[in-house]
Amino acid sequence: MLKVVHEIIRILNESSPYLLLGFTLAGLLHVLMQRFPRATASLTGKGKRPVFLASLIGLPMPLCSCGVLPAALSLRRNGASKGATASFLVSVPETDIVSILLTVALMGPLMGIFRPAAALVTAVAAGLIVNWIDSRSRAAAPAEEAAPTGGCCSSSSESETNKQHESDCCSTEPKRERGWIARAFHFGFVEIFDDVIVQLAIGFVLAGVIVTWLPALGLEKLVGDSPLLYLAMLLIGVPVYVCATASTPLAAGLIAGGISPGAAMVFLLAGPATNIAGLLVLNKEFGARALSGYLAAIAVCSVLAGAILDRLVGPGFTLPVAAMEHVHESSSPVQIVCTVVLVTIAATSIVRTKVLPLFARRAG
Repeated sequence: MLKVVHEIIRILNESSPYLLLGFTLAGLLHVLMQRFPRATASLTGKGKRPVFLASLIGLPMPLCSCGVLPAALSLRRNGASKGATASFLVSVPETDIVSILLTVALMGPLMGIFRPAAALVTAVAAGLIVNWIDSRSRAAAPAEEAAPTGGCCSSSSESETNKQHESDCCSTEPKRERGWIARAFHFGFVEIFDDVIVQLAIGFVLAGVIVTWLPALGLEKLVGDSPLLYLAMLLIGVPVYVCATASTPLAAGLIAGGISPGAAMVFLLAGPATNIAGLLVLNKEFGARALSGYLAAIAVCSVLAGAILDRLVGPGFTLPVAAMEHVHESSSPVQIVCTVVLVTIAATSIVRTKVLPLFARRAG
């Protein structure tokens, strides 16, 4: 039990700076898209173009797989399609400039070029598939109300925790206009935060449990480039929280331990793009069918990318430098402070939304 708690705290420390940045960016994106609708219309239109643009915009952004959630939800609430949102969700955490440079340093220029290219293809594929599933679902149920296309009054959730937000923003009573900074922080750390905090909390707990039990899987015994190894990397990468930068030395260590570069690439693509906390939020926002398509696209593209890479490099691939052993370093003071801030905001959100009494009533 103590090991699980330790892993939860470690994951919180690693992700809290990115989550705080993500919620801040979510608020800024909301204000930007409300103030300059023409400049951001290309991301909120229909068709394939917003999917491609969202994947390109997401590539250099320095956010982890949890930190990207609030920014992506801001796009969604302001009119972006499910496909464009999914594309953004994949491209952001799979690569950033730091992880690309680290990939070049540890695994060579071929891996450094192949990784963002494969991430871009995966992001586009996920977005297109999610859009296709969403369009078929709406066509099959034309009587249902369409998905929200912007505005806080068109929330996709009917939970009691959102009713207060709806009554606040839909009220016709005149109220004092907030400044853009206040509006950005209110949207990011109240409206979006309240919607995802329960799923994030559950996800962090499950991630801590999974990481604690990983050593029992005998990962060090998996060597070579067999399809079973690709599948193993996929099954391990999907539920575990790992950001693009942190996954890079781990992948290098796996290659040094005997697995193929392609198998390591499967982990590099699937791991940062998915985690338990994010999947719980996406199930609420996208629905089970769209989420299944999202996961299928990531799984298929990751395995195909791994197989292609192994054919490109051949059996004689060697690392340019000695592989770094993946060791969990102690948390920095900045990470600890960010975790305290995040937990404080979460506690305030729980009190404000009365989510614990709500669960107690449902359990009773």
